[in-house]
Amino acid sequence: MSNLFNLDGPYWHPVNKSAFILDWDGVLAETDLDFSPIYERFFDGKRVMILEEASKLPEARRELIYKAIYDIEMEGAKRARPVNGSLELISWLESHNIPWAIVSRNTRQCVELAAKVASIKLPSVVITRDDGLLKPDPRVFLKASEMLGKTPFECVAVGDFLYDIVGARRASMRAILVRRANEPWREWADIACNEVFELVDILKNPLPLVPWEYQPVVKQRGLRWLEKAFSLTVRLPKEDFFETIVRLASWGIGGFSVPDGKLEADLWRRSPLLEPKFLWEPLDKAVEGFLKARFPLACVIKDDEAKNILVLSGNPGQDLTLVEEQISS
Repeated sequence: MSNLFNLDGPYWHPVNKSAFILDWDGVLAETDLDFSPIYERFFDGKRVMILEEASKLPEARRELIYKAIYDIEMEGAKRARPVNGSLELISWLESHNIPWAIVSRNTRQCVELAAKVASIKLPSVVITRDDGLLKPDPRVFLKASEMLGKTPFECVAVGDFLYDIVGARRASMRAILVRRANEPWREWADIACNEVFELVDILKNPLPLVPWEYQPVVKQRGLRWLEKAFSLTVRLPKEDFFETIVRLASWGIGGFSVPDGKLEADLWRRSPLLEPKFLWEPLDKAVEGFLKARFPLACVIKDDEAKNILVLSGNPGQDLTLVEEQISS
């Protein structure tokens, strides 16, 4: 069964993603983990990233912390139960033949015990801290997408904590927050739901959603602005234009026509937002690579493929005014 539905314009929806990467605790299994005793015992009550901070300590103290974490996790695994809506989420994924993975900061032993207790079927791809990578490190999400046979841009991550959302964002994946929709850091997510079953309802009843990167411009200028901007293609000047791209892409411009040539050293020097890997690459490839990471719905378009093209002069102030007038008309 296909998981796709038609989307026009600057919108997205998780049903159009090819794979899901799910957190374990709080998304699939409820284990009621409470690490307060560890904060109090080892970190003077400070809320820190326990595993990361522990790794910096002398071996003896580090092992004490790891043992305390393990004991709490194992006790939680023994009383595990499915999160409300989690079994329905798994059923939806499998009924639509969408591959999915689990990425957890727990040990594999804890995950497997909790899965057995809660009667949750584990997928073929399960990555835990035993594998040497921890959220919010983006590499754990990239490893999951690779094991699923998908690119990061084809995946969506679902988590209930900041580490999940930041890690997915770092990996250039769409991010869905569940069960903590009222947290101030919900703005990191593309979608924020109060419960997992709300996500299931979104999947079963898909409607176009404004992606994370365009939510600020919609809040400021509205949906009509975004739709008009996204339908526009701008032909970039031959000189410095990367700062203009950043501004226009954040406005929702959907197409960029790029001059011929390569990213020479002088242009790269004046374009601090560009990674050095794009040096001496074709300009269209450099622009496409930048857009893919920050504005994945925008694209590089050839002039003969553009329906609505606006030629920029190379004067940043005049060009921004010209584009704004075109969108606002």
